[in-house]
Amino acid sequence: MEISKEEFENIANLSALSSDKINENLRLDLGKIISRFESLKKIDTSNIHPTAHVTNLENALREDISDKELDNENIMLNSPDSNSGQIKVPRVFENE
Repeated sequence: MEISKEEFENIANLSALSSDKINENLRLDLGKIISRFESLKKIDTSNIHPTAHVTNLENALREDISDKELDNENIMLNSPDSNSGQIKVPRVFENE
């Protein structure tokens, strides 16, 4: 399938290609690519089921189960610095 110069310039404009980058070889190459897709349209796929994934793998999910909970007192004992039940950490942002 050959692409007319007008169609090609429209495609170039839509893809933000500058006019100095547009040349005849690029137009011909684009026509060849589109021809390949045109040949794919001729393939009979009526008996083929659409697929979103090529494998039949599914997510293996499990229930979230609570394990040992940490109490606030033990957390504060293990933190290097705390104040009023809150852990002190180094500054992340500096005043500007």
